[in-house]
Amino acid sequence: MWLRDLAVVTTESPVAWRKPVYKVARWPQVENHYDFRSWSHLDEPEVTPDNVRAYLLRANNGVIGYLAAHDANEHRHWDLADGSRSEGEDTTLRPRINLIWVAGTYRHQGVGGTLVRALADDFGCRITDVSWSTPVSDAGRRLARRLSPEGVWVS
Repeated sequence: MWLRDLAVVTTESPVAWRKPVYKVARWPQVENHYDFRSWSHLDEPEVTPDNVRAYLLRANNGVIGYLAAHDANEHRHWDLADGSRSEGEDTTLRPRINLIWVAGTYRHQGVGGTLVRALADDFGCRITDVSWSTPVSDAGRRLARRLSPEGVWVS
Protein backbone atom coordinates (compact mmCIF):
# COMPACT_ATOMS: atom_id res chain seq x y z
CA MET A 1 0.00 0.00 0.00
CA TRP A 2 1.30 3.45 -0.85
CA LEU A 3 1.45 5.68 2.21
CA ARG A 4 1.39 9.01 0.46
CA ASP A 5 4.33 8.59 -1.92
CA LEU A 6 6.22 5.92 0.02
CA ALA A 7 5.70 2.16 0.01
CA VAL A 8 7.45 -0.30 2.31
CA VAL A 9 7.53 -3.79 0.83
CA THR A 10 8.60 -6.84 2.83
CA THR A 11 9.23 -10.44 1.88
CA GLU A 12 5.78 -11.15 3.34
CA SER A 13 4.00 -8.55 1.21
CA PRO A 14 1.64 -9.76 -1.54
CA VAL A 15 3.35 -10.67 -4.78
CA ALA A 16 1.58 -7.68 -6.38
CA TRP A 17 4.02 -5.51 -4.36
CA ARG A 18 7.09 -7.76 -4.52
CA LYS A 19 7.03 -7.91 -8.36
CA PRO A 20 7.37 -4.13 -8.83
CA VAL A 21 10.27 -4.10 -6.35
CA TYR A 22 11.94 -6.85 -8.38
CA LYS A 23 11.45 -4.74 -11.52
CA VAL A 24 12.81 -1.57 -9.91
CA ALA A 25 15.80 -3.52 -8.51
CA ARG A 26 16.82 -4.15 -12.11
CA TRP A 27 17.42 -0.44 -12.76
CA PRO A 28 20.43 0.01 -10.45
CA GLN A 29 21.67 -3.43 -11.50
CA VAL A 30 21.83 -2.32 -15.14
CA GLU A 31 23.08 1.21 -14.40
CA ASN A 32 25.93 0.05 -12.17
CA HIS A 33 26.69 -3.29 -13.86
CA TYR A 34 25.92 -5.40 -10.80
CA ASP A 35 25.85 -9.18 -11.18
CA PHE A 36 22.48 -9.62 -9.50
CA ARG A 37 19.43 -7.69 -8.34
CA SER A 38 19.18 -6.44 -4.78
CA TRP A 39 15.68 -7.94 -4.49
CA SER A 40 14.90 -11.56 -5.34
CA HIS A 41 11.83 -12.40 -3.24
CA LEU A 42 9.27 -13.43 -5.85
CA ASP A 43 8.23 -16.87 -4.61
CA GLU A 44 5.84 -17.48 -1.76
CA PRO A 45 5.74 -14.84 0.99
CA GLU A 46 8.35 -15.66 3.60
CA VAL A 47 9.66 -14.44 6.92
CA THR A 48 13.34 -13.53 6.77
CA PRO A 49 15.35 -13.58 9.99
CA ASP A 50 16.96 -10.25 9.11
CA ASN A 51 13.73 -8.45 8.15
CA VAL A 52 14.47 -7.84 4.45
CA ARG A 53 12.47 -4.94 3.04
CA ALA A 54 12.42 -2.35 0.28
CA TYR A 55 11.31 1.28 0.23
CA LEU A 56 9.90 2.78 -2.94
CA LEU A 57 9.39 6.51 -3.37
CA ARG A 58 7.20 7.76 -6.18
CA ALA A 59 6.43 11.01 -7.94
CA ASN A 60 4.35 11.69 -11.03
CA ASN A 61 3.01 8.10 -10.90
CA GLY A 62 6.49 6.59 -11.26
CA VAL A 63 9.12 5.22 -8.89
CA ILE A 64 11.94 7.72 -8.42
CA GLY A 65 13.80 6.14 -5.52
CA TYR A 66 14.53 2.68 -4.15
CA LEU A 67 16.22 1.49 -0.97
CA ALA A 68 16.85 -2.17 -0.12
CA ALA A 69 17.54 -2.93 3.54
CA HIS A 70 17.69 -5.54 6.25
CA ASP A 71 18.61 -5.56 9.94
CA ALA A 72 22.12 -6.49 11.06
CA ASN A 73 24.16 -6.51 14.25
CA GLU A 74 27.78 -6.33 13.09
CA HIS A 75 29.07 -2.82 12.44
CA ARG A 76 32.08 -0.57 12.70
CA HIS A 77 32.00 3.22 12.92
CA TRP A 78 33.53 5.06 9.97
CA ASP A 79 34.65 8.66 10.29
CA LEU A 80 33.90 10.13 6.87
CA ALA A 81 36.08 13.20 7.44
CA ASP A 82 39.38 11.38 7.91
CA GLY A 83 38.40 7.97 6.52
CA SER A 84 39.27 6.07 9.69
CA ARG A 85 37.27 3.10 10.91
CA SER A 86 36.99 2.11 14.53
CA GLU A 87 38.75 -1.08 15.58
CA GLY A 88 35.96 -2.40 17.79
CA GLU A 89 32.83 -4.03 16.46
CA ASP A 90 29.40 -2.81 17.53
CA THR A 91 26.73 -5.51 17.91
CA THR A 92 23.68 -3.23 18.19
CA LEU A 93 20.81 -4.29 15.93
CA ARG A 94 20.52 -1.59 13.27
CA PRO A 95 18.79 -1.17 9.92
CA ARG A 96 21.36 -1.70 7.18
CA ILE A 97 21.18 -0.17 3.71
CA ASN A 98 22.05 -2.77 1.10
CA LEU A 99 21.46 -0.47 -1.85
CA ILE A 100 20.02 2.95 -2.48
CA TRP A 101 19.15 4.23 -5.94
CA VAL A 102 17.57 7.45 -7.24
CA ALA A 103 16.37 8.09 -10.80
CA GLY A 104 18.79 10.35 -12.66
CA THR A 105 16.49 13.35 -13.08
CA TYR A 106 15.69 13.32 -9.34
CA ARG A 107 19.25 13.15 -8.01
CA HIS A 108 20.48 15.96 -5.76
CA GLN A 109 16.90 16.81 -4.76
CA GLY A 110 16.71 15.07 -1.36
CA VAL A 111 15.23 11.76 -2.55
CA GLY A 112 18.07 9.67 -1.08
CA GLY A 113 17.78 11.48 2.24
CA THR A 114 14.03 10.91 2.26
CA LEU A 115 14.54 7.18 1.77
CA VAL A 116 17.15 6.93 4.54
CA ARG A 117 14.90 8.92 6.91
CA ALA A 118 12.02 6.56 6.09
CA LEU A 119 14.23 3.57 6.95
CA ALA A 120 15.32 5.13 10.26
CA ASP A 121 11.75 6.14 11.16
CA ASP A 122 10.40 2.71 10.27
CA PHE A 123 13.03 1.02 12.46
CA GLY A 124 12.58 3.57 15.26
CA CYS A 125 16.13 4.92 15.36
CA ARG A 126 18.01 8.10 14.56
CA ILE A 127 19.30 8.55 11.04
CA THR A 128 22.86 8.48 12.45
CA ASP A 129 22.22 4.93 13.72
CA VAL A 130 21.56 3.50 10.25
CA SER A 131 24.29 1.19 8.94
CA TRP A 132 25.56 1.26 5.36
CA SER A 133 26.82 -1.80 3.49
CA THR A 134 30.31 -1.57 2.08
CA PRO A 135 31.64 -0.65 -0.31
CA VAL A 136 29.96 2.75 -0.24
CA SER A 137 29.95 4.52 -3.61
CA ASP A 138 31.13 8.12 -3.96
CA ALA A 139 27.50 9.28 -4.24
CA GLY A 140 26.58 7.18 -1.20
CA ARG A 141 29.48 8.67 0.76
CA ARG A 142 28.30 12.20 -0.06
CA LEU A 143 24.76 11.32 1.05
CA ALA A 144 26.00 9.65 4.24
CA ARG A 145 28.22 12.64 5.09
CA ARG A 146 25.30 15.03 4.59
CA LEU A 147 22.99 12.94 6.79
CA SER A 148 25.55 11.95 9.41
CA PRO A 149 28.52 14.36 9.37
CA GLU A 150 30.15 12.76 12.43
CA GLY A 151 30.47 9.43 10.63
CA VAL A 152 28.39 6.38 9.82
CA TRP A 153 28.06 2.75 10.79
CA VAL A 154 29.22 0.32 8.13
CA SER A 155 29.08 -3.42 7.78
